[in-house]
Amino acid sequence: MIIEKEYECCILGAGPAGLGAALELAENGVKDIVIIDKNKIVGGLSRTEVYDGYRFDVGPHRFFSKNSEINDLWRKTLGNDFIPVERLTRIYYKNKYFNYPIKAVDALMKMGIIESTHALLSFFSAQITKKNIEAQTFEDWIIQKFGEKLYTTFFKTYTEKVWGIPCNQIGAELAAQRIKGLDILQVIKSSLQFKTSKNIKTLVEQFDYPRKGAGQMYEAMADRVVEKGADILLDSKVKSFNRTGNTINSVIIEDDNGNEIAIKAKSYFNSIPLTHFYQLLNPAESSSIKNAVDALYYREHITVNFIIDGVDIFPDQWIYVHDSNVKMARLANYNNFSKEMVNGKNKTAVSVEYFVFKTDDLWSLSDNELKELAMDELSYVNLVDKEKVEQGWIIRETESYPTYYLGYQEHYDILKNKLQQYINVHPIGRGGLYKYNNQDHSTLSGILAARNYLQTDGSPYNIWNINIDAEYHEDAVRE
Repeated sequence: MIIEKEYECCILGAGPAGLGAALELAENGVKDIVIIDKNKIVGGLSRTEVYDGYRFDVGPHRFFSKNSEINDLWRKTLGNDFIPVERLTRIYYKNKYFNYPIKAVDALMKMGIIESTHALLSFFSAQITKKNIEAQTFEDWIIQKFGEKLYTTFFKTYTEKVWGIPCNQIGAELAAQRIKGLDILQVIKSSLQFKTSKNIKTLVEQFDYPRKGAGQMYEAMADRVVEKGADILLDSKVKSFNRTGNTINSVIIEDDNGNEIAIKAKSYFNSIPLTHFYQLLNPAESSSIKNAVDALYYREHITVNFIIDGVDIFPDQWIYVHDSNVKMARLANYNNFSKEMVNGKNKTAVSVEYFVFKTDDLWSLSDNELKELAMDELSYVNLVDKEKVEQGWIIRETESYPTYYLGYQEHYDILKNKLQQYINVHPIGRGGLYKYNNQDHSTLSGILAARNYLQTDGSPYNIWNINIDAEYHEDAVRE
């Protein structure tokens, strides 16, 4: 027997986008809201999991935005629980640690005379030859911008670990979206300048962070919308979107007790993966839509979390691992985000990240095998003694990164254009828009989609264009 429930607005996903939409709706008088999420806690990819009192994000997060409205929302939401953190992030390459974002003097000194000379010659050669040549791939874009030597040193290995395909098969739009506006000449100039106490902090040097993890932000947002009358159904799986033509009539979900519920709503805000939306349509769309869905794919994410005996293991919030001899891509030390992430003295919370496809051997490893692999690799880079690891646990997250492979745009446009014909569906967030957005962009997508529904001044907003014109975010000055 299917239980039927009716709401004015149904939001699929309790991550930054879904909660951004819910908050905007609730604060503008919409009380009849339900939010549905597959996880047991809110926050989506920005949630904070708790294990034996220790707190781990699903991959490290920091809070930054050039959008003053999002910054104000974050500060209003958490107040004194939103703290500034002095930033240190580095790249591990050839047994050395390089500052990231790249600092020219630091990089050139550690690379040595031969490699540094090669890098500079490669950079200046690229400036001469790149004119009037449009970059087609990630590799093209980075080489044109930085030269081949800096590309192979600081971009190629890590990027291919994350995306699982060669850089010459990744579209240039990924590089343009993520690091647009980074000027290597300005990096060199800045590296040679002496700083004074009057220097304003930038995102390179400092960021904001909730005391109890990234998820604390979204837990607080969820509390606010519940106080205003919204329902949140966690540990609930979407089974189907029932439609008549281009209108969604109901969403069938299975709750945490195994009950099937038909959610009927006036409007649906969808942040679950774009491909899943089409796969769950009843009746199904045309074969051309199915072909486009089958052509798009996401990258999965595994986090191996450890509680380690001891402190001051490494000073970074996170480290990018540019070493092809290990499979791990990034390490995070949550002690260096907030001391409240760690429940106990003389302990450290560390996560090791892997990016995979479900077809990879790595995905099929057992939890114990993954822990052994991560411990071995931490030992290989001389950061953690295996004997110091006390506990470990695994988080596997599917559809984490929409993949911008060469040729994806044609299939993406087919799905995007079709979805725009749906009368009562608002796509939001990284998954729903199939866009590699940060959490500020995702939150903004939810807010603006809600304003489109409310028909507030300035609407309609083009949600698909969020982050298209973003500049290199490290340059932002903290307010």
